[in-house]
Amino acid sequence: MNVNRIKQTAIAMSMVTLFSGCGVISGLDEVVKDNSQKYQKAETLPPLDIPPDLSTTRINDEFAANDDGATYSDYAVSGTNPLAEKYNVAPSTKPALTGEGGSRHLIVYGETDVLWQRMLDFWAESGIAVKRQDQTIGLMDTEADDDGYAYRTRVEAGDLPNTLEMYLGAANFDANEQKNEAKLRQLADYMGKKHQADRQQVAVQQAAQPTARVTINAVMIDEAGDHQALMVDRDMDSLWRSVGRIIDSKYFIVQDRERDHGVYFVQYLDPFLMAKQGDESMLGKLAFWRDEMDKAPETFFYIKLVSDVDETKVIILDIDQVRTSSPSAKRLLRLIQEELDR
Repeated sequence: MNVNRIKQTAIAMSMVTLFSGCGVISGLDEVVKDNSQKYQKAETLPPLDIPPDLSTTRINDEFAANDDGATYSDYAVSGTNPLAEKYNVAPSTKPALTGEGGSRHLIVYGETDVLWQRMLDFWAESGIAVKRQDQTIGLMDTEADDDGYAYRTRVEAGDLPNTLEMYLGAANFDANEQKNEAKLRQLADYMGKKHQADRQQVAVQQAAQPTARVTINAVMIDEAGDHQALMVDRDMDSLWRSVGRIIDSKYFIVQDRERDHGVYFVQYLDPFLMAKQGDESMLGKLAFWRDEMDKAPETFFYIKLVSDVDETKVIILDIDQVRTSSPSAKRLLRLIQEELDR
């Protein structure tokens, strides 16, 4: 009897809770409106119009027009070393061992035919005959060595352009990892020596080629006051060194030089005057150059370099540092021009 009463009480309480919950839900509708009917009556918007300059066809056409033929590997190379191009760092092409276990292999750089032939030469120099080979599928099997062990070399294209990956294992199921690793190291050493020989050959060929001569454009120009100047397409630092080498010749006795002012003070042994007066008498006088500065001031000159943006002008001053166009001064300029043109 008590049990039935308890059940009736529980059912009554559940009904009260249910109806009170419905009251809460109806109260929630006053806060958040029910838009389900409006949603069902909503219409689909028309598709967006793409402007002509952003059409799919145009985008595809631009990609096709800018296709430079580069592969993913080409871009991967530049992406692996972003500083290589900035600092002009050439990637290494030396053969390298990489990987562990079954993925252990040798990376080599070069033309496929050349590398394949070198692999054949490696087995020949190792005293192991090649049983069969197929370059198209990249497989090469050897005859058994003195220990009765035969090798298989598998060649695959590398991830980077102009590279190959060489894997070395057993030609049958009886694999010996120690022998494979030892032979792979020997192959790496062999390929490394061939790579070094290639670099040395290239260096010899480059050394044998004549070095391109860097020409200097030196033009004689006429200026006001019947003066002449030599206009040279070199900056002042470069021309200073060149003129310094010229005045170290037999035609000059350098008295002083001031780099900050771009001035050489020299005594010019004018070949024309020396031939006219006689070499011995001329040189005899020059032995006492301090006295000669008073006796023959016309042989002393200041060679002045004047910077003019990317060019440098050479002018001649006399012993009093006054612009001069004497016959000796003109021959001095002409001599510098001829030496620069050589």
